[in-house]
Amino acid sequence: MTPILILLSTHLYLDPLNSLPGWVGWFVLLGLIVAVIVLVIFNRRLRAAEVARQRLEAILASTLDPVLVTDLENRLILTNPAARRALGIVSGSAEGLLNEHVISQPALRGLFQELESGPKSAEVAMPDGKVYFVTASSLVMDGRPFERVCVMRDVTHFKELDALKSDFVSTVSHDLRSPLTLMRGYATMLEMVGALNEQQQRYVAKINLGVESMSRMVTNLLDLGRIDAGVGLMVEKTNLMDILKAVMEPLQLNADQKNIELLQEAASDLPEAIEVDRALLQQALYNLVENAIKYTPENGSVALRVRNRPPGLLFEVQDTGIGIPPADLQRLFEKFFRGSQREARLQHGSGLGLAIVRSIAERHGGRVWVESVMGQGSTFFLSIPLSPPDVSNMQRE
Repeated sequence: MTPILILLSTHLYLDPLNSLPGWVGWFVLLGLIVAVIVLVIFNRRLRAAEVARQRLEAILASTLDPVLVTDLENRLILTNPAARRALGIVSGSAEGLLNEHVISQPALRGLFQELESGPKSAEVAMPDGKVYFVTASSLVMDGRPFERVCVMRDVTHFKELDALKSDFVSTVSHDLRSPLTLMRGYATMLEMVGALNEQQQRYVAKINLGVESMSRMVTNLLDLGRIDAGVGLMVEKTNLMDILKAVMEPLQLNADQKNIELLQEAASDLPEAIEVDRALLQQALYNLVENAIKYTPENGSVALRVRNRPPGLLFEVQDTGIGIPPADLQRLFEKFFRGSQREARLQHGSGLGLAIVRSIAERHGGRVWVESVMGQGSTFFLSIPLSPPDVSNMQRE
């Protein structure tokens, strides 16, 4: 018999065990020891769970972003103080209610649907004028979703700054057109007032080149502002092959100058006509192909492919160019962004071409993205529906 068992067996409170038959007493004693150990472990885990719960409550309470959690029945089970303030919920009054009884914004309610779908995000405007960027995703256990978490980020200030920036850029662009036209006109008239020597002609050529560069930037800025505002969009049924031809033919000369093979591939199951703003889609594809030619070294290739991807079309512009660094991919479609590569910065450009492509895609209810491998080339994808989902701000012919 071990000393510990001897000590326990002679303890005052365990003395009744001595009256039990030999081995039975020891089994009962061991059972009591196991029960004590289990109670100690349970108590520690209970305290740990309580500490974790209090820590979670403290974190949520100190989080400035509203956080909401719903269960499988779409009932609201958790909100932090920021969420209650944003939605006008009295503390403790909404838990257990369906979110449709608590949340009045349809766009926000829609993010809680389809628990098995992946993360969703949307901009939601609240009645008080604030704008939130909302992201909702499912919590998964054993491969099955059991709750959905929604985090709201207040982007009102950024939206206001973006609006101010757009207004400023639009105003400056309009104001620049007149002096640029004046400069172009007088630079052209210099030769009319007298013969220019060779050096003067070179200076005039540089002036004209600078004016043309600024004019293109102003035009791009005005186009971008017009597209973002949805002003003047003209949706019509148009022949798809006519758009491709209008894009590729003017750029053939650019490709020939660098001995680049320019390819066009169209799937056999494409519709003959699509419902788009022809001028804008043509501009988006032109920008993508022009960029591909610009950043592809001599003797390379650029291909424009079109595939049928219901409920719309997928355009692919693939090149054998210099590629795009992974760090640049996230910002590639931002206004005025230029790549960090030395080769990219040697090319002339305003950093607006891809921003225009993104705006055109979004105005048609589509999207644009890119895949790239350094030194091997890039592929830009432009996906648009066959018919724009919302044409309330568009004109039709």
